Amino acid sequence: MPIRLSGLASGLDTEAIVGALVSAYSFKKDKYVKAQTKLSWKQDAWKSLNSKVYKLYTDVGNMRYSSNYAIKKTSASDNTKAKITASGKAIIGTQTLEIKQLAKTAFVTGGKLDNSVKGETKLSELGFNTNASTGDASIQIRTGTSTTNIIVDKSTTVDEFVNKLNGAGIQASFDQENHRIFLSGKKPGLDGNFDVTANNDKGFEALTKLGLLSDSEVTRLTDEAAQKFLNKTFKFTLDGEGETEQHLSRTEDGFKNLLQLIKASKADLTSEDEETRTSAEQTVGEGGTYYKIAKYLEENEEYAVDWANITEEQMDTIAAKMYESASYDVYAKDENATDIIRAVNQIRDAYITLNSENSTDEERANAQMALENNKAYKEYIEATFGSKDSEDSDSYVQFWTQSDNKELMESVGYHISMVGAITYENLELTPNAKKVEGQDAIMILNNETYTSNSNSLTVNGLTIEAFAETTEAINITVSNDTDGLYDKIKDFLTSYNSLINEMQKLYNADSAKDYEPLTDDEKAEMSETEIEKWEQKIKDSLLRRDTNLSSLISTFTMGMMKTYEINGERYNWAKFGVGTLGTIYAEKNENYAYHINGDSEDSATSGREDKLRAAIAKDPDSVIEFMKQLTTDLYGELDKKMKSTTVRSVYTVYNDKEMASEYSNYSDLIKTWTDRVKDMEDSYYKKFAAMEKALATLQGNSSSISSLLGGG
Repeated sequence: MPIRLSGLASGLDTEAIVGALVSAYSFKKDKYVKAQTKLSWKQDAWKSLNSKVYKLYTDVGNMRYSSNYAIKKTSASDNTKAKITASGKAIIGTQTLEIKQLAKTAFVTGGKLDNSVKGETKLSELGFNTNASTGDASIQIRTGTSTTNIIVDKSTTVDEFVNKLNGAGIQASFDQENHRIFLSGKKPGLDGNFDVTANNDKGFEALTKLGLLSDSEVTRLTDEAAQKFLNKTFKFTLDGEGETEQHLSRTEDGFKNLLQLIKASKADLTSEDEETRTSAEQTVGEGGTYYKIAKYLEENEEYAVDWANITEEQMDTIAAKMYESASYDVYAKDENATDIIRAVNQIRDAYITLNSENSTDEERANAQMALENNKAYKEYIEATFGSKDSEDSDSYVQFWTQSDNKELMESVGYHISMVGAITYENLELTPNAKKVEGQDAIMILNNETYTSNSNSLTVNGLTIEAFAETTEAINITVSNDTDGLYDKIKDFLTSYNSLINEMQKLYNADSAKDYEPLTDDEKAEMSETEIEKWEQKIKDSLLRRDTNLSSLISTFTMGMMKTYEINGERYNWAKFGVGTLGTIYAEKNENYAYHINGDSEDSATSGREDKLRAAIAKDPDSVIEFMKQLTTDLYGELDKKMKSTTVRSVYTVYNDKEMASEYSNYSDLIKTWTDRVKDMEDSYYKKFAAMEKALATLQGNSSSISSLLGGG
């Protein structure tokens, strides 16, 4: 860049002279800067208007559907129990509602731990220890669709334990401020229910130390569900010299199965088939496996069995008596473990066989028989330990085929042994956590029962939000909502009027042909208020007589003027007492706005007959159909306007692509002319610098000559 010297030798105002010399180039550059600024303002004006057009376009799109029109309203005899809303599908009339049960999310509030307990606290610091002899703690987490066993030991921290729970299908957290562990289901209602239970003694101890032995778990261990699977030893002594006391370990169902076997074998003693007869002899014949038992039952007055005529009901009674008089002892405990191992293995093998494509018909038949023979154990294990294949399935196939047999046997065995210890060995359990069981809401609408995993239910157009259970039926009345439909139409017209009036104002704006954006030099000579007024004048006129705007106004106005045939009758806005005021009576730029006759908020039409409200009260369906057809057509026309083209983007009513390209072109032109101005300035300054240098040299020479000639 050349050095710019300003008249040091010549005394000339070099900057002013150079400015004048390049003024034609500067004017060209400023012209493009002003044009780009004006274009930028126009883009902003269109963006603002486009967002309003798009909003109305979206609203109109929704109004094409019946679901958008809330033409029904409800009232309830007790609003404290439920909130009821109605859609257009709701049946007019009175219905009854009973709320039998509210939905709840399963939740466990853990017992309070010591104030010193933190997330990094190890279980050993809570008094829980494991070693090689005791083994680790095994804890089961069961949800509706998963059963997961987690292992913890003395080095496990509270946070690590919580993380294991979170990975097992439930939500867990440790509240360090309140020193409690909290658990909850991942889903509301019955589907989100879960159980956290111990698989062994150490698991039970860990839950207790962590404050998670819930009242729900204690109830599971003390109810009667598992007691029927507790083997008890039935002891009896046969009369006769040398006979000793006999022991028979069975569950109540086992005793009945024994009675059925003896009855069948007694009948088979007279069979003509030698093999059948031989088998019967080995079972109930003298010296047979159950000979002494059958003899005892026949001879004992308390049981008095007539094998030939015994009924199912009699067998139930005798089996119950035998079970009640039996004792729970070590021999029975051993039998429990044996029965569980046998049942689990047989059930799992049966499921694998039934789900294998290579199984033969005979194998499948044997598998079905195994499931039937172990039906009681199967149902109990599924209900207490199992998880379904999916939320929509009642099958437990995956649970049986994918479970670890050993783990499952230990879990079931430990649970039943705990039930036995509580029932017969006076083991006392004190829960230290509170559980809220997950449950679905149960509602009875018009004598039909419905369930929901939340307290909200939608049935045939009625949406019920339950707050509390009822002691008597609530009466629900559904009627047409005249005000709701009227307000919907009025809101639409209000939005339409606001937009059409704005577009009219923009299109009919005063001309600002003598106004251009100001340069920095021009702004320097004006006040802030003057600048603001000047620029606003230009901005107000940017869309004046714009062809795109004119086309858009035409789309709206023509769409609102259409007539539609409904059930053989023709409808337009005038049919409902809705129309424009016309050019004479309307305010400036508002001659396309629609007014509702009888609208109390509209001073221009409030005194006229309210035909719209009357039409809604008499025939709401026709009013809705008119609105649907009108908005469908209007939406379609706007959709055409908002489709993408080479000059505009999708959902845009102005040529945004074209304007962006034009803006970019201005940037290029401004740069070009800025460079030209700079180049010309540099050239002139270079010449003036040379002139100044020459003058300075000349002046220096003149001074030297004067000195030589004796000049002063």
